Amino acid sequence: MKAISTLFAMLDRPEAALKSVAEHPRRWLVMALLLVLSLAALTFVSTDRAVALANERSQVMIERLVESMPADQAEAVRARAGARSMTPSQYWLTALGGGALLAFIGWAVRGAVIHFSSMALGGTSSWPGTFAMTVWTSFPFMVRNIVQTVYVAVAGELIEHQGLSAFVASGDWLQNSRDITYNLLSRIDPFTLWFLVVSTAGVAAATKVSKGKAALLVIVLWVVGLGLGVIPVWIGRRFLPG
Repeated sequence: MKAISTLFAMLDRPEAALKSVAEHPRRWLVMALLLVLSLAALTFVSTDRAVALANERSQVMIERLVESMPADQAEAVRARAGARSMTPSQYWLTALGGGALLAFIGWAVRGAVIHFSSMALGGTSSWPGTFAMTVWTSFPFMVRNIVQTVYVAVAGELIEHQGLSAFVASGDWLQNSRDITYNLLSRIDPFTLWFLVVSTAGVAAATKVSKGKAALLVIVLWVVGLGLGVIPVWIGRRFLPG
C-alpha cells in the first residue's frame, strides 16, 4: 500500500493502513510532515487574534497582581510586563515550534511504552514499525487541525473552548484556566475518540496483541496523558494567586 493510499485507508480501513505503515516504517516522515503543515496552517490563520488575546489577558493578570502594590512599584511591574508583550514571531515559536517538539516527544515516549508493553503482553514488536504506527495514529489530530483552520479562517474568531470544555465554562477565562474539570474536558472531543479507535487498531496490527489488550493499553496511556496534562493546572491552583 503506497503512502497516498494509506492516507485514504486511514478513513475506512485503519487497521490495514497501520499494518502497512508498520511494514514500511520510513513512512512516519509523511505523517509527521503533514501534521506539522496542518499545525502551521492553523498557526498562520490564528496568529493576529491569538497574539492580541494573549497580550490582553496578560494585562488583566498584571492588573490583578499589582492591585495591592504601592503605585510606584505597580508602575514598574506594568512597564516590565509591557516590554515583554507577545509578538507574532514568539507565537509562531510557541505554537508551531513547541507543538512540533511536544508531538515528537509524545511519539517517542508513547511508541516506546507500546513497544515494550506489547511484548510483555505476549505480542511481537519491531521498534521502527511501532514508532511509525504511533506517528500515524495522529491522523485524527491532523484532520482536527485542518477543520479548525477552516473554522478560524471563515468565522474570523478563535475557538475559545476546546473539546467538551464549553459545557463547564464559567465565562471567566482565568477561572476556566484554573479549573481541572474544564482542562480535562478541553482534551476530549470526537477527534480524541477517533484517535483511540485508530490507536487500538494500530497497536493490534503492529504488535499482534489482541484487540482487547490493545484497547486496554491505549486507554491506560491516554488516561495517564490526561493526568500529566493537568499537572500544570494543579500547580497553578496551589501556588499562583487567583
